[in-house]
This record gives sequence, structure tokens and C-alpha cells, in this order.
Amino acid sequence: MQHTKQDNPQPAAQKLYLGIDGGGSKCKVRLEDGSGLFLGEATSGPANIATSIAQAQESITDAAVRALMYADLPLEKLSTIYACAGLAGAGVPSAFKKMRQWQHPFARLEITTDMHIACAGAHPTGKGAVIIIGTGFCAGIIDKDQVYELGGHGLLLSDGASGAWLGLSLVRHTLEVLDGLSASCPLSDALLHYTHCSSAAELTAQSINATPGYFAQFAPLVFSHAQDPLGKKLLTQGARYVSRYIDHLQHRGVDHICLMGGVAHALKPWLNKEHRAILSPMHAPPESGALQLLRRRLEA
Repeated sequence: MQHTKQDNPQPAAQKLYLGIDGGGSKCKVRLEDGSGLFLGEATSGPANIATSIAQAQESITDAAVRALMYADLPLEKLSTIYACAGLAGAGVPSAFKKMRQWQHPFARLEITTDMHIACAGAHPTGKGAVIIIGTGFCAGIIDKDQVYELGGHGLLLSDGASGAWLGLSLVRHTLEVLDGLSASCPLSDALLHYTHCSSAAELTAQSINATPGYFAQFAPLVFSHAQDPLGKKLLTQGARYVSRYIDHLQHRGVDHICLMGGVAHALKPWLNKEHRAILSPMHAPPESGALQLLRRRLEA
């Protein structure tokens, strides 16, 4: 974890601490005072720096401002905030480097990966693992201060079982339906109704340059049509993908595995009972993990 330059140092009693969980679909923050008292939380738009650094910066600032408003604090307090941001895409060196150059509005900003803060929150002591299933997919192991990340290579290269993968798979099948290669079904009909498309050309034009977040918006359609043969097929494939990671983490000697993310709760029932039994609850959410890392860094 690295930080950008520190401006306007503040006495400890006056400091505000902000934990930032920046994902592919949303950015969630938690604001605390110097004693660890909860002041406010807020949510804003996407914060994947591999997709758009400008969007991530806007989302982080917006969420921070919203948290101050929730806490009934003046916006001038933004410059007194010490923040730690765990961001999707921070594992991409070029994106991480550019993000560190941001002239942010905070007193100090630590930057690390979303997996790092998720692991820190879920397993504050000891060894454990996290599987995050949201817009994207990634897994990680934390062992003391070391974090080892797996997957998370993006929709084009990996991210099976993610919301984006479910949506992309649905779009691909629906294009086959429109081309006459596959029979229509309630799920493909639901997608066409949702997108207001009636031809392969229309659906292609809408989807061909889309971001993972665009495809992830279709994941709820898959879950709401879970008994549709296509829905059942996609969810079964997704569960199998997650199960492979659970098995792999166990083989690496990890006994405590947490499943988290916007898609995780809905996909969990599709895992077999043996794999569900292995999973354990998280100790604290990622934004709290970011605050733990921040305080540890400032105390070092």
C-alpha cells in the first residue's frame, strides 16, 4: 500500500478518517473521527481505476462529500480527512501509477487494492481468504501483513461467475436467438424487453463497446429467471467456477473463506452444501478494513 503526498497535517484529535471501497459498480465510504467513532457513510458511482481514473476520482470525491453531509460536517473538513482507498483496478501498474498522481482534496490518501481492504476487514487477525463476486471476480489470501491475489484479470480474460460475466453470457446467447441459432426463452425475451432491442444489430450496437458495469446490470435478470433452462445453466456454471476457487484456497491451507460482493449472496445457494459449509462470515466490511489499514499505517 502506498500513499500520495500529505498536505496540511492535523492534530490527532481533529483528524477525520475515511475508508473507501471502490468497485466496478459503486464506491462506498465510511467516515470516523480520531477516536474511531462512526460519523457517516455514503455510496456513489463506479471507482475502477483500470476502467476510468476520472470516474473513480469523481466517485471518491462525491462519496466523501456525501459522508460529510451525512455527518452534518462542513465541506471544508474535506481537507482534514485521512483516507485509505481500496480500488478495483489498483493491481494494474499503469492505472495505479496514474492514480497516485491525483491532486486529491484530502490531507492524505493511501491507495491499495479492493482485495487488500476486503481481506483486512474480513480477517483482521490470522490467515484467511476472500472471494469477491460483484461486477467482477477476484479472490485473495491474507496471512499477517501479506496479501496474495488470484483472478481478477478482467471480463475479457477471467471473471467467471461475476455479474458482468452473467450479463455478457446472456447477451451472447440472446444474439444467437436473434440470429436463429438458438430458441428464444423467457430470459432472452426479458433481456430484449429490458434493452428495448428487437434485432441483433440493435443489441450489438448497444453492447459492443460496453463496460463490465453495463453487462452486470443484466445479472438480476438471470437470478429472477433461475428456473429458466438458460438461467439455470448460467448459474450452475457460475457456481462451478466459484467452487474451483474454494477448492484451490483450501489446498493452499486456508480454512476461513469469506464470500462477499453484490452477486455473492444470490449465487451462494447454487453452491453445493459441502462448499457452503466451508464459508465463514466476514468480521467487518471492506471499508472498515481500509480504516484498519490506514490507522496501522499512520501509527507505524
